[in-house]
Amino acid sequence: MKPQLETSTKPGANHTGLALHPDQLDAMIEATREFPPTSSGGPAQIAEVRMAYARAGDPHATMPETAVDAARLPLLDKLGARLQFERTGTRLYDALISKLDAYGGFEGGPGRKDLLEIREQEHGHALLLQDVIKSIGGDPTMVTPCASLQATASRGIGDVLVDPRTSLVDCLEIILIAELADQESWASLARAAAPLGDAELTKKVAQAQKTELEHLAKVRGWIEAADQARSKSTRARQPATTPNKDKES
Repeated sequence: MKPQLETSTKPGANHTGLALHPDQLDAMIEATREFPPTSSGGPAQIAEVRMAYARAGDPHATMPETAVDAARLPLLDKLGARLQFERTGTRLYDALISKLDAYGGFEGGPGRKDLLEIREQEHGHALLLQDVIKSIGGDPTMVTPCASLQATASRGIGDVLVDPRTSLVDCLEIILIAELADQESWASLARAAAPLGDAELTKKVAQAQKTELEHLAKVRGWIEAADQARSKSTRARQPATTPNKDKES
C-alpha cells in the first residue's frame, strides 16, 4: 500500500526545472527562433479577442419561465446554486471516502464514519433545498444562472478528487476550497432570504450554515493533523547530528 503521508516534496522523475540544465534551455530558446509563432501580436491582442468574445457572448444561463413572484427570483437563483453545490458536495465526499478506503487513515485524520456523516449531511441539504424551491413555486430541476456558474467553478475540485494520483491528504486540502465556498454561499443565501421575512426559511438556512461551519472546522483540523504527522515523520528520518568536539574542547 502506498504510504499515506509520503511527502510530495520527495525528489522523483520531475525534469521540468531548467535552471540545472542551461544547455537544454539554450536549445529551447534557439528553437523559438527557428520556429517562430504562426501569428503576430502579444498580450494586448489576446485581451482584445477575449473582450470581443465577452461582448458577443450570451449569459452563462437565464432564469426559466416560472410562476414565482419577481421579487423572489434572486432568491430562487441562489437556491438553485446551493442545490447544485450540495449535490456536488455529496459526490465529492463519495470520492473522498474512496480515497480513505484506498489509502487508509492517519492519526488525527477522518474516519470513514466521519466522512460518511458529512456526506449524508450534504445530501440532506440538497433534499432540504429541493423542498424549499418547491415551497415557493420553483422547479428544483431547473439550472439557474448561479447554479450553472457554480457547476463550472467546482468542476476542477471534482477532477482532483477522482484523480488516481492524488492521496487522501491531497483531497482534504482541495475539499477545503469547496467547504470555504460553501460557507460563504450559505451566508449569501441567508442575506437574500432575510428581506422576505420568512421565519421558517431563515431558520432552515441558519441551521444549514451552522452545519457547514462544522464541516469546515473538521476539514481544517484533519489537514492540521496531517501537517503535524508529516513534520514528525520528516524529523524522524533526519540523521542525528554529531557534536563538534573541537568546539567542546
